[in-house]
Amino acid sequence: MRSETFCLIAADSTHQIMKLEKLILENNIKVRIIPVPKEVTANCGLSIKFDVSDLKKIKSLIQNDNKKDDFDFCLYNVEKSRLKKQITKI
Repeated sequence: MRSETFCLIAADSTHQIMKLEKLILENNIKVRIIPVPKEVTANCGLSIKFDVSDLKKIKSLIQNDNKKDDFDFCLYNVEKSRLKKQITKI
């Protein structure tokens, strides 16, 4: 069976997720909005899924933008293999 590794951004509100998605897409990085996995605690039911290879760029974008706006977010690494899912906070 296929395994998959990716990263997630979880935030406190849908507004923050939408704003972060816009910021990331403006920098030509592919992302998808997905439901927050049940293993992740977040006030918002949405999260942003992105490739692990984009983690450094996305962290930099958010940190630079966070100087203007105060985002409350968490980053996670997700490893899925068969029926198992391992989620680690970054």
